[in-house]
Parts: sequence; structure tokens; C-alpha cells
Amino acid sequence: MIKKLLLIALLLSGCSFAATAESKQSKKEVQIADHQDSSHASVQWCYHYQQLDEEQKQNYQRLYEGIASHEEEIILENADENDAKQLYHSVLDDHPQLFYVQSQFKYGIYANHTLHFYPAYDYDEQESSRIMAEIDESCEQILAAAPSGSSDEEMAAYLYQYVIEHAEYESNERDQQMDSFFLQGKSVCAGYSKAYQYLMEKAGIPCTTLSGHLLAATGSGQNKDSSHAWNMIKMEDDWFYVDATSGDVVQYGPHSCYQFFLMSSQEIEQLYQSSVPLMETKDPSQSYFRKNDLYLRHYDEDTVQNAIDRMKKNGEKVLELRTEPFATQQLKEELLSDNRIFELLRKNEIAVEQLGCAQLDELGSIEFYYN
Repeated sequence: MIKKLLLIALLLSGCSFAATAESKQSKKEVQIADHQDSSHASVQWCYHYQQLDEEQKQNYQRLYEGIASHEEEIILENADENDAKQLYHSVLDDHPQLFYVQSQFKYGIYANHTLHFYPAYDYDEQESSRIMAEIDESCEQILAAAPSGSSDEEMAAYLYQYVIEHAEYESNERDQQMDSFFLQGKSVCAGYSKAYQYLMEKAGIPCTTLSGHLLAATGSGQNKDSSHAWNMIKMEDDWFYVDATSGDVVQYGPHSCYQFFLMSSQEIEQLYQSSVPLMETKDPSQSYFRKNDLYLRHYDEDTVQNAIDRMKKNGEKVLELRTEPFATQQLKEELLSDNRIFELLRKNEIAVEQLGCAQLDELGSIEFYYN
């Protein structure tokens, strides 16, 4: 019996993505273990799991159980090479608590359509349990500090801001996993998104990690065409998108940039190309800027005043607004015409000598900042 053994390296290091394959000599065929179809209760709600067909779902469950148990070899039936990467990443993207398994793995394919996974673990079961307990304790403290009686949206915003305020964008050997955030406070997009996902799950709000590549440069070291990871969340039977990495803006003073919070599917499609289908936002009027009256097509003093009030309340020096995609230049010119924005800031007793402006045309976002 001939088996093909491959090594797959799947990394989002620094939000870059690399895949390599390496052939090795075949080994003796491994006996296929009988697999009882256990309950799928733990994965039914997982988004990536829902994208699979019934046979793939059974293999997903088996792979999940094997990784969770630190098995050295996991045997899947009726699977082929095309399933390997999809199944592996579906499991990891749905379960950030599997931080102890490496993105790099080996798998073997047999002529009888069995797929043998050989995961590599960074920690043994005892050490994984110890770190998991430490992370869970941290999560409990974070959630306990949330404003009392927070709605789902308020909790999602609180956790978005928490991740941004307590993370530094920096590559390291753990940056593909959520423990890089919880234990080191340093990570890249994969670590940001998985940490946010885990916190949201702990808060009882459906959330998953998505990956793909950027269609536009979003800041915080994120360049066009870079591989990237972000989150999709479910809010009141509708779906929205969150990107804490891009929201961690430091170029003109630390602040929680809400341009990347509670985005609609229509907005996210201007920025990212996802590796899996996106859920459509049924009511875009509930996206952050529209719902909070921070969206305008033309100059409107009441809307700008609302943005100023929000800026003052948060103790920041960045005024955030949203308009239609690729209409930012027109709005900026209207805001600067006749010194409108300067006059309105002065009315609010905000002394401004120089005013900077940042805009992301693809998203329709515009920010004014001052020292």
C-alpha cells in the first residue's frame, strides 16, 4: 500500500500566509480506528463547520476530538488531499482554545481514501491545561470589569476596545495563537482575532475568525494584498464584522478606531477577500456608524457635532465619520470649506492649530486628528 506523506506549513506570521509541501518516504499502513459518531453539540454552531458537507463534518469532529486530546495520529475516513487544509483550518478557526497545536502539520494519504494527520503540539496536555486555566482566569477578570448590564453590542464594543488597548502589534513565535495576546500582550492579526473570538464566546456572543487578504491598506502595518485575519459576529440575528488589528491605530495617537467595528458585509467586501463565504448583513442601518448617527453623505452640522461629542466623551483627539465608499475626498472638502470643521471645534472650546486628516476611500472612512 502506497502512502504519500506531506508537510504543510500554514502561517499567518505578521499577517503573511505561506504554504509549503514536502514529500517523504511511505510508511506501513496504519490500521484505521473505528470511529463512533459522537454528538456534534460542541460544534453545531461553529461557522466553518457549517460550511462543510456531511462527510466533512464527521471528519471535522474526529479531527477536533483528536487535537483536543493531543493525539499523535488522527485517522479520517473518505478524505483526500483537498480536504486536509480545509478541515485543519476549519477546526482551528472555530476553536481558538486549541492554541497548543502548531499551524504546521503533516498528513498522509492512503490508497483506501484515508487521511492520517500528524499534528505537532507546542505543549503537552498538562502544560496546555495550565495555560488554558490562566487564560480563562484572565477572561473572567476582563468580563467582570465590563459595564454592568451591557447589551451584546456594548459588550462587543468593550471587548474590541480592550483588545486594542492591551495588545501591541508585534510578531513573535506565538503570534498565530490567542495565548500571545493573553500572556504576552503582543501579537499579529491571527492572535488579535482569536483572542477577540474567545472573549466573545465567553460572553455568549457568536463569533468566528475569518481569513483572506486585504484589498486595501488599512493601517497598523496592514498593506494591500497582505494576508489577514478578522472576525464575524452575530448580533440580534444579523451578522457584522470586526477587525481589532486594523482598529489598533497608532500613527496619530493611540485610540480605538471604530471604523473597523460592527461593519456590514457591504462594507467588509470593499476591504477584504475572504477564504470562505461571508454572511450578508440584512440590515446595514445597524452597522456602527449608521446606527450611531456618524454617517453622512454631505456636510451636516448635527452629525459632525455628534462625532465631536463622542470624541470628547472618550477623551480622544480623533474625530471619526463615515460616508459612501470613494466619496471621502468630496466630504473632506465640504468639511474644510469655509473652515467649517475648525469653527465647530472652536464652538466646542477645542483649540486647534493644525488639523490632520486620514481617509480610507474603499471604506468611506474619514478621521480628523489634532495635537
